[in-house]
Amino acid sequence: MKRPIIGITSEVLNNGNLHALKEYVDAVSDLGGVPMLLAKTTEDEAIKEQVNRIDGLYLTGGTDIDPATYDEEPHPMLGRVESGRDAYELKVLEYALNRAIPILAICRGSQLLNIIHGGSMYQDINSEIEGDLIQHKMQSDRDFLQHSIEVKSGTKLHDIVGETKFRINSVHHQANDEIGEGLIISATAPDGVIEAIESQNDTFMFGLQFHPEALYYKHEPSKKIIAAFIQAAAEHYAAMGEEIDEQKQKEVKE
Repeated sequence: MKRPIIGITSEVLNNGNLHALKEYVDAVSDLGGVPMLLAKTTEDEAIKEQVNRIDGLYLTGGTDIDPATYDEEPHPMLGRVESGRDAYELKVLEYALNRAIPILAICRGSQLLNIIHGGSMYQDINSEIEGDLIQHKMQSDRDFLQHSIEVKSGTKLHDIVGETKFRINSVHHQANDEIGEGLIISATAPDGVIEAIESQNDTFMFGLQFHPEALYYKHEPSKKIIAAFIQAAAEHYAAMGEEIDEQKQKEVKE
């Protein structure tokens, strides 16, 4: 089976340089995919063509989401926002959803995935969620296993990892709140913060608040998640190829 092309979103730093963590590239390459960086553009046809050329979408983490994206004003604890990134990535998501390609959305990506389905989010969990929270924005290395999560039985995430509890890394201060239409919660932290969402249907579509790309080489649940994503992308490509062949055969007969 062909190695699937995985589109990896990137960010623009304050100095204007295009940036994507090497972890994403390595994880995709090591687990059987072909990484392709997606650069932000405002040209709709260019965005559509970017998505047409990939077999799976890896929506990466990074800066905070602009609250105007979900019709809110900025919270005092809002961090750096990259101008235009949310609009671009929502358009990428729109085309990816239209093509029904597998989607793995990480951290801010999980929040955008929820927003495009009509969900809401916290701009700052520490000041907006009542009660005592554990530390979610860890001060350790990105591959440190910061805290545990509870995975709901019967979810696709549970099917993939085969565990109902494991530890993850955590580098966020924003998180999903109300979950959008067609999505369900598949994992939570001990304090109730949502750590994973997924599609209600058979589509491979996950939003993770943690970063498996920083853990996959030593952490079995993270490896299984990314491997399953790449496998789903390969299967989608194969299925699309079969549909094209069938259409060609039909045209020849006509």
